[in-house]
Amino acid sequence: MERSEKIFLDYVNDKELNQSERDILAFLIEKRFVGGPLSIRKAADELFVSTTSIIRLCKKLGFSGYSEFIYHLGLKVSNLPEHISESVVGIHQPLEDKVSEFIQNYHLTFHSIDETHIQAFLHEIEKHRKIYFYGAGFSTIFSDYLAKKLELFGYYVSNASTSDSRALFFNNIQKYNLLIVFSRSGETNKVIEKVKIAKDNGLKTVLFTGNNKSTTAQLADIVFQVLDPTIESQQEFQVTSYESNMFMLIDIILTLAIKQGIITEF
Repeated sequence: MERSEKIFLDYVNDKELNQSERDILAFLIEKRFVGGPLSIRKAADELFVSTTSIIRLCKKLGFSGYSEFIYHLGLKVSNLPEHISESVVGIHQPLEDKVSEFIQNYHLTFHSIDETHIQAFLHEIEKHRKIYFYGAGFSTIFSDYLAKKLELFGYYVSNASTSDSRALFFNNIQKYNLLIVFSRSGETNKVIEKVKIAKDNGLKTVLFTGNNKSTTAQLADIVFQVLDPTIESQQEFQVTSYESNMFMLIDIILTLAIKQGIITEF
């Protein structure tokens, strides 16, 4: 694979370009390899197209205009190795496909989240400085992460999992006003039991999950769903975008809390 071809494929991946736009892009890439960047007027003259056509292409590729595209193209060319090995060629398209899949799932997740739920959650962590966390299975990674983050911001937190006894949970829950639960399926019996106990004791409950139709989701006061590509196959051990998107959701909510002055960075 030629270096120029790799850059061309990077740009056209997931973009609906017509043949004329693909020709313009290929020309601009080749010109960048053989010399410095062209002015938009000179490029238009050599291509026998209008400057508007070039600008339209740049915007289709996600840039504000020709100057931003040329700057980005220059970075790609300078960072590309002189010789692209066969192994790199072999992983290029699978890599592009996975990146596109993860980005698509990211957008689907965040476009589906109800902003009133985010505001309600921010209100709860503003009101309650003592928070109990509960995670099931691999979801303990997320509960540990958010709990440690909030602890750094001065919250009093406690973290439990399905390995803890019912009696221990019941005794500890008396000290708290808010329960935050992470459960991918939302159907783990111990999770359902703990949410019921929390609600019976007057705690607000927040669920982060991959399944907003689950039993736990029906019980919780506030629910955040992250798109789970395994929700139908129930093969939770597959490597998917679920985990990375969950971490991004947590961090985005925390940045909103900082922006609203609910928590303060030290």
